[in-house]
Amino acid sequence: MNTEIISGILTGFISTIIFNPIDKAIYISTTKNLGILDKSIWTSPYKGSLNTLSTRIINSGLYFSYLDYYSKITNNNFQVALMTSLCCSITNPIQLIKFNSWYNNISMTDSFKKLYKNNGYKTFTIGLIPLIIRDFTFNYIYISLKKKDKHFTNLLAIFTALTITSPLNLIKNEKYGHNNDIKYIFKNFKFKKLGLKFVYIRMGLGFYINQLIYDLNKKLFLFK
Repeated sequence: MNTEIISGILTGFISTIIFNPIDKAIYISTTKNLGILDKSIWTSPYKGSLNTLSTRIINSGLYFSYLDYYSKITNNNFQVALMTSLCCSITNPIQLIKFNSWYNNISMTDSFKKLYKNNGYKTFTIGLIPLIIRDFTFNYIYISLKKKDKHFTNLLAIFTALTITSPLNLIKNEKYGHNNDIKYIFKNFKFKKLGLKFVYIRMGLGFYINQLIYDLNKKLFLFK
């Protein structure tokens, strides 16, 4: 398990450096309905990097460690998907503050103060339910369809899972940005807001790259 943990942490570091500017741009573009090349989207590209690092170590790095660990305990994909999504959900408050600061173009501290002032302790649960449901659904589809060393099959599994969970991802993002209720989100729904082309390019390929980085790190440490 030590090898998996170290590999996961390194994957989180590398992922933060590569993807933070892109994640910020895509999030603001889809939630504010702005073009991806809008200059305002690309200001302060590494804003929130410290928060991103902590969430990526868990969600993009240790995520694969969780999958490995729970897959060794049980062959039940439902249980593996559920336990992994619950472990990753502990980053919800950090993700909320980060995305909210991006959306409102304010500091992390101001974002936290604003959220806490408006919602009190309930702040830490905003977006939690759609996050858990999204992650569980994605995890279950991915681990059920993935095959060892079958790159095309695994990419197809990722894209399938992302397509199915894209409405849940939108709900989570809308909650993080301005905490609108479900009725409002559906009433103002636009297919463009799903941002599927960005989801496939960034999240799909990004997830796959993270998996490859994790597998490579694990092989390097096992070799040592």
